[in-house]
Parts: sequence; C-alpha cells; structure tokens
Amino acid sequence: MRLRVDRMYFHRVKTNIICHLLIVALISGLFAFLDEEIYGYTDKTGVVSVETTLNVRSDAGTIYKKIGTLTNGYIVTIKGEKYSSTGALWYNISYIDSGGKTVNGYVAAEFIKILDDIQYNPDADFEAYMTSQGFPESYKNGLRLLHAKYPNWVFKADHIDIDFNTAVDNEYMINPGSANYGMGRSLISVNSISSWKSTDTKAYDWSTGKWYGFDGNNWVAASRELVAYALDPRNFLDETYIFQFESLSYEPSYQTAEGLRALTAGKFLNSGTIPNDNGGTMSYIDAIMRAANISGASPFYLAASIVQEMGSAGKSGSISGTEKGYEGYYNYYNIKAYTGGGLTAIQNGLKYAMGTDAATYRPWNTRYKSIVGGAVWTAKNYIGRGQDTLYYKKFDFVDTPYTHQYMTHIIGARQEAVTSSKGYTNEMKNTIKLVFKIPVFKSMPETPCPIPTKDGSPNNVLAGLGADGISLTPTFNMFTSKYDAIVENSVSKINVTAKAVDGKAVISGAGEHSLKEGSNDITIAVKAENGDVRNYVISVVRKPSSGGDNNGNNSGDNNVTTPDEKPSVNVTGINIDEQGKLITGISEATSPDKIKGAFSIKNGTIKVTDKNGTEKSGTVGTGDKVRIYTNNGSLFAEYSIMIYGDINGDGAITVKDALMVRKHILGMEGLGGVNAIAANVNRQNDGITVKDALMIRKHVLGMDKIIQ
Repeated sequence: MRLRVDRMYFHRVKTNIICHLLIVALISGLFAFLDEEIYGYTDKTGVVSVETTLNVRSDAGTIYKKIGTLTNGYIVTIKGEKYSSTGALWYNISYIDSGGKTVNGYVAAEFIKILDDIQYNPDADFEAYMTSQGFPESYKNGLRLLHAKYPNWVFKADHIDIDFNTAVDNEYMINPGSANYGMGRSLISVNSISSWKSTDTKAYDWSTGKWYGFDGNNWVAASRELVAYALDPRNFLDETYIFQFESLSYEPSYQTAEGLRALTAGKFLNSGTIPNDNGGTMSYIDAIMRAANISGASPFYLAASIVQEMGSAGKSGSISGTEKGYEGYYNYYNIKAYTGGGLTAIQNGLKYAMGTDAATYRPWNTRYKSIVGGAVWTAKNYIGRGQDTLYYKKFDFVDTPYTHQYMTHIIGARQEAVTSSKGYTNEMKNTIKLVFKIPVFKSMPETPCPIPTKDGSPNNVLAGLGADGISLTPTFNMFTSKYDAIVENSVSKINVTAKAVDGKAVISGAGEHSLKEGSNDITIAVKAENGDVRNYVISVVRKPSSGGDNNGNNSGDNNVTTPDEKPSVNVTGINIDEQGKLITGISEATSPDKIKGAFSIKNGTIKVTDKNGTEKSGTVGTGDKVRIYTNNGSLFAEYSIMIYGDINGDGAITVKDALMVRKHILGMEGLGGVNAIAANVNRQNDGITVKDALMIRKHVLGMDKIIQ
C-alpha cells in the first residue's frame, strides 16, 4: 500500500512538472514566434541527398516500419532530432507526399542536407547575371545555394525553342512496332517502383498486370511523370546532380589522373590493368586518360559512362571477351547495343565492335582499342554535334530533336552525374571555374516536376461488371467507365456484381442497391494497391409507376418528375459564392453529412467528394467538392469548399497550414486556386503575408479564433 501511495505521489509530481514545462515551452515558443522574422519556427528546412531512395520510418531506426520513400532533392521540414538504439542520429521530418498528404516520420540524418546551413548573402552582381542569362525565377533558388557554396562556378542558360510539355510528350512516346510495340525512347528497370513505370496500354497489359519488355525483358517504358522529372533541369540544381550539365570536353588543367582515381574509387576501373598496344600492360586510369587526350572527351565523362554501362564490378558480357560467337571483342561504352534482329543488346554491340572503321579504331578486338576508339566515336557523334553534356547525350534537341539519343535509360544522366561529381575533390570544386550549361525550355511549369513515389500495383480495372437480370449498355469493357440500364417500376432493387483483374485491388459499391423512381447512379470504386481509384458508374432508370401519361410521366403526382428536370436548391447555415463557385462559412471538423443537411434539393441529388470525385467520409476540408446532379445523373452545379486557415485541406487549422504559408512567402512552395484563397486569412487585398501566418498561429494557440 505504501508503495502504491509513493507511485501516486510521483505520478502527481511528474504530471505537474510536465504541465509546467509545457506552459513554459508554449509561452517561450509564442514570444519567439512573434519576435522572429520567420515566425519563430525552430524547424529546419532540409533536402534529401541520396543516390537512389531514402526510407522514411515510423521511429528512429531501421528496425521500425517503413512508412514512405523519398528521392534525392526532396524538400523536408526537420521537426526534431533523435538517436537510434545504435547511437545514430535521426531526424523527425514532415513532408508532403505525391498524393498531397502530410507525412511525419524519421530518416537517417546523414542523408539530409540542412539548407539553413548554407547562407546566401544577397549578391547584386550574381542576381543581375542570372537575369541577364534569362533564368526563370524557379531556377534561381537552387543556383543561389550553389553560388553561395561555390562562387567560382559559372551557370549558363541554354534556351531551347521547344515547349516543355511538348518535349515531355516526345520523350515519353512509345513508338509503335512489332510484338511489344517496339522500343520506347525512355526506359526504366522493370524492378523500379510502379509509379516509375508507364501504364499506357502500349506499355502495360492491364488484363495481366504485367509490363511489356523493351530492349529486353528487364527494361520497361518509363512513366510520363518520371520522364517529366528527368527532363526538368530544376530537379538537379545541387552540388551532385548539377554535373549532368557540365561540358563533356576534355579540360586537362583540372581533369587529371588523380581526379579520375577519386572518381573510380571502389569501381573495377580503379585498380584493373589491360594489355596495351606494345605488348605490355597499362592501368585503366592510364588508358582512359590517353583516350581523353586522343578524343578530346572528358576522362571523367568516359569513366562515368563505362561504369554506367558495365556496372561497378565490370562483369558485363560486353567486355568479358568470351561471349559466344564474339570471342575476343569488346564494347566498353555499349555503343549500338540494343535488342533487335534476333540478337541481344550485348550481341548487337559486339557485332558493331567487329566492324571495320580506322577512324574509331575498329575492330575493337583489344580492350585498349575499345576504350580509346569508343571515346573517339562518342566525341565525334555527340560532343562534336552539340550534345556536349550528359543531359544532352540522353536528350537530343539538335537538328531533328529526339532522334539521336545515346541511351534510353531515363535517369541515366542523373546517375552518371553522381559518378562524375566524385572526380573533383572539395578543393577542386572550391577553386576551379567549372562551367555548366543548363537547359531552359519554353512554357515551363511554375514549379519543378516532382519525382513519382507511389508503389504497389497500379491495376484498378475490373475483369467483369454486371447486375443480376439486367442488361447493361454498352457491353462491358474494362476501360469503359459509364453504363446505362432501364428497369420496370416493379424492380425496386438490383444486385451488382464486380470482379477486379488484380487480387490486391479493393472493390466497393458492389452488392444490393435499392432503386427509387427515376435515375439512380450506382458507383463501383476499384482501389488499386498503390491507392489509385477508378470509378465505374451504372445509371439505372426505374420507370414510373402505372397511371402515367404517354411519355411515361405520372401526371397525377407532382412529386414525380421527368429525369432531366432542373433541381431546385435551397441552402441554410453556409454561404455560397455563385460567382467564384465557393462554399464558405464552414467550421473545422465538419462532416459531409452536415454539409448535405444544409441543402434542401428537389428534383436532384447531392454528393460531397474530394477533388478527384471520391465520396468523402470523416471531415471535409479546403478543396473538397459539393456536386449537385439532376435526376438523370447529369452534373447541375459544382462548388469548392473553402475554410479560411485550412490550407492543406485536412479540415483542421494547424501549424502545418502556417508552415505552408511560410513556404509560400519564401518562394519554396507556391499556393494557388482555392488553397491560396484559404491562406489569405485576413481577407485583405495584400496577398498572402506574415499577417496570415500570425493569425493561424494565434488560432492554434487559442489566442484569437479565425471566424469563418
């Protein structure tokens, strides 16, 4: 009993201490917020710095559940720090995922670069230089950070007279061909996450859930989103990926054998030797430096290209010298290596190596001749043609665009840039005047195209859809989303059956449905493993009861209407802006049912959905929709819900919304549409300012409530 009393006493003391500390922290944080120019946030802004992907965990340590994946260049907010059980430092981070949701989790600190640590002091000369070069505003933040760290670097804008979306469309295009529609211009490994792979019907078999192979079974068509990410230069304005814009020409003053050794550390090129042309041997380093001297191509680029094509261990059949039928031939750069004509990519590459061309040292029947001759071939056909960066080697905008591209690997330039950047020591990066030619397209999006991050099967099509005893029009097709049916008045309910192609997909909306007279819309939603939802709608018209006129209308009952009669709508308790098509006056944590209850509708129906058309449950938020339909299922009116202060659309006003205002003001993440209206909390004509962030903060702290 005494022990129990001691525990209770300790619990009260502990609780009082915690409460006291919370009050102190709250007051301290408030005064810091009011006094600090960036609203007193102790948060730090960081950027992911990895070669592949970074796992987000539910807590600090690799033993905890993976809740997300981030890629290089992703901006995150660092909320705190924590050490794992192994003693490693982890950051508690918050970020917006590709679906627009805020995710909170933990990542290893070593893979996060804190942007706040790099201070950019206003440099009028550099600002004027960027403007004179014609860099859009969306390029400048990345360039400012690079200039702050490496003031000797030179950034040149290369203006391309092509609309950005036109370039994306052409790089994404899948060329019609034979068995599997031929070879795509932009490919990615079949083992990549699903959102990196195209689901175009020419690239993905929806009936089986399998991707078609291009250039062999291990390469599939890249998704349009991944193509847009890889094509957008703004995604690569950091100290590593910037090297895909470096000139590929040889600069002997600083592209040295020492730098080449640093670049190839841990790779087969670093320590291996090959026979030379004099009966002796030479190192790979010496061979590549000689190739640079002869061809005029950067040795760093040559090494990066070899590693990209042959792998870090150099185990590819292209350089084994033992490929059956092609013994004694080598192709270090995989030139002309593609699947076709009944041959594998390696076989076609070695077939080319067997040809004769004195200018490029062919046949490549020694390793030395392949390394040097391949460099000469590349310099002649790419660097000399104007495709003089890793980026332009992949993406061709010279003469007839898109037709002369070295590789199909969509992020090959990004990966080669990682290798190239390692060729420069920190001292070299800080002292050498490196020049980068950075593309600028016409009509670029306001913000960089994000890298897709979703994974899991994307298959959300049905294998079959029907209703017991009822014929649907048109005949079912997995890609047809709308169907019609007419039933007699005696049919008061129907049973809908649906089967998905993918066993991991979840179907909702099937089963028994009651029918009212007139039009009835039945929605069957198929949610794929990756979260994508596809809706199928069956519009069933139940005929009126007997006694109607010749047109099938019941003239004796004023409550029965023709299916296409316009609805009559009355609203109480909320505000409707007909000009802006907005619904306002809604408080936090409002349910969809409460919204529906504010409407009185005759001759129509109402739905509350998210922006994608999926019916809402839980609470509504900024950006959700109220849709009113006629009795025949036609859309009569649509409004966007807007809650002042709820910027991220979760239906609550929190510090996350204040952070979004901060990022907008700092130019990190711009707001638009209804979200921008929700951010203008003070409702003045001054745009989105610190005053709006302050009002949100006061609302969160309970000091001053935002009135809707």
